[in-house]
Amino acid sequence: MKQAFDPMVYDALLELTTRIGGQYVEWERQATALEEQEHWKQAGIALRAQVRAIDPDDVAAIEAKRLELRELFQSLPETPPAVAPRLYGKAH
Repeated sequence: MKQAFDPMVYDALLELTTRIGGQYVEWERQATALEEQEHWKQAGIALRAQVRAIDPDDVAAIEAKRLELRELFQSLPETPPAVAPRLYGKAH
């Protein structure tokens, strides 16, 4: 049985997503290498896709993602972490 839906729960998830995504945009703009810029752009896209995949009526899923993103947000450093170079055209 689903819990009664409180729209503020989902809104809080979206706000947290926006804050993390904003940090990724800042890091993208600070990056001097195209590869770093692309990394942070793709990180933001992936983050938004994860959140969009959550059923906005599933309170348990929303709370689980909020916990995950809260931990991520609290762990973000002030300066962008180093991005490992990709080996284009190489099999991994």
